[in-house]
Amino acid sequence: MSAQPAPQQIFTIEEYLEREEKAEYKSEYYKGEIFAMAGGTPPHSAISANVLYALMERLRKKCRVFNNDMRIHIPVPEYFTYPDISVVCGKREYFDDKALMNPILIVEVLSDSTEGYDRGTKFRFYDRISSLQEYVLVSQKERVVEVFRRNEQQRWELFMFTDNDDVELASVGCTLTMDEIYEDAE
Repeated sequence: MSAQPAPQQIFTIEEYLEREEKAEYKSEYYKGEIFAMAGGTPPHSAISANVLYALMERLRKKCRVFNNDMRIHIPVPEYFTYPDISVVCGKREYFDDKALMNPILIVEVLSDSTEGYDRGTKFRFYDRISSLQEYVLVSQKERVVEVFRRNEQQRWELFMFTDNDDVELASVGCTLTMDEIYEDAE
């Protein structure tokens, strides 16, 4: 007789949110399943902090910049996650006062363990956020920033920034330098 895998426990959104309030670590939620999120490396943390600080400095009183403690909710396909950085301009919309629903910009710092997910499944989920205008992927390994920008036809265009380019973020009307993004992170 072969061993059968244990059935996955399915949680309601309410159960997930209640668990997150008490949890010692962050988790993503997808269609009833809860997945623990991996911790970051020192370069990941430094890059995230650098981008967060630069955006907060430039967007003060114009937009609200959130760190990785702000949960994002995408109703279809019942998905909750914590991007490294999210930005909303104008009125903020929340799910149950616990998760932002209308970011205009999302930034993810890539790591070996999450790069495929950030580029694939997670990007497809983010694509369902109608307010999202730019999705930014920042490499930890080299000075490379990829900005996916939604065009007038609602299709994503890729803008690559390398070496000493200034990174243009059209959704929020500002630029970041590579030096400030990668300060003390390389």
